[in-house]
Amino acid sequence: MKLAPSLLTGTLAFLLAVQPLAGGKADARSTGANASDRIVTVEPINPITLQVTFEAPIPPAEVTVDTAKANFQFTGGLTLRNIPQLKTGSAATYIVPTTVQSPGTLYSLSYKGQEPVKFTGNPYKLKLRSAAQVAYDTLELESSLEDGVTDYSNIVQAYAGKRGGLEFALDANLQHQGKTYQVIPSLRDSYVIVTPQGGAPLKAVYVPFTQNTDGRQAPKYRLPEGTVFEAGTSYTVTSDWAEITSPTFTAKTAAALEAVEIRAVNATTLQVTLASDPKDELFASRRLLLSAPDGTLLTAQYKVTTRQGATATFEILNGGAMVPGTTYAVHTVGYWLQLKGTQTVTYTAGG
Repeated sequence: MKLAPSLLTGTLAFLLAVQPLAGGKADARSTGANASDRIVTVEPINPITLQVTFEAPIPPAEVTVDTAKANFQFTGGLTLRNIPQLKTGSAATYIVPTTVQSPGTLYSLSYKGQEPVKFTGNPYKLKLRSAAQVAYDTLELESSLEDGVTDYSNIVQAYAGKRGGLEFALDANLQHQGKTYQVIPSLRDSYVIVTPQGGAPLKAVYVPFTQNTDGRQAPKYRLPEGTVFEAGTSYTVTSDWAEITSPTFTAKTAAALEAVEIRAVNATTLQVTLASDPKDELFASRRLLLSAPDGTLLTAQYKVTTRQGATATFEILNGGAMVPGTTYAVHTVGYWLQLKGTQTVTYTAGG
């Protein structure tokens, strides 16, 4: 049977629009859009990461969380978790963090309303070494470059020159000097399940800005507020995106960080100094409570990435500020910090 010209044209357009490639990779042909809007290939490289290549780089103004989430539209309930990150040495290939893909499920990605590109959920979990308790309510998941697992910050342009010599480039096959790597993407909004022996599972959520600090790939996960590890109890950590070689640990009574000085830098900022450098981002998301003699309460929270050795910056939240000359008593929110007796702080205007 001879096809009508219009039917033949439509059939060819459909076949060319989405062409599956080996290993779950898919490429697409799109028309009528800017080059930076056109996807060349989509490759799911693990259950929470895509490697997406465009015809041209995404404009910097569009690389924001809200804009990226609006532009990257998935089927099957999949969503973007953070901004796409341009790979080091690449013109327009990005590491894209997603919510967890279901193994073998067929998804579609449409960028800025362009022709959708299909890909299949990746079943191969990230290989992590161990889970360990690091605070009364916090655990870490450690991985290593030695095992062929790298944090995304080592291989993207945004962090080039900022990783203390750990930066390198991966080619399109995720290889560097003949070695293939798994890539841990941004872990924003991710979680793991922590199950105490004989108890109900708990959901521990990722603590922002902790996944690759002080030369260690050891993201922190925190138990629900008000929940603590019980010393002597065995806990097992599981995840639908990571395979942990040593997932079980026995909880201990975790020592609090020890503060030696808390001082006011200005009306809205505190500087906290510990007895020693924790050599890790253990301040993340921690808070202090300041109480004035008249009952006024102020809450100060750690300002991300401000720790320099044993010293870190805390900022007062919700537009609050210390009144000059007023002495505030300092209290910890939770059990993460040990104060030296009754700790107070006074802001002196112009001081």
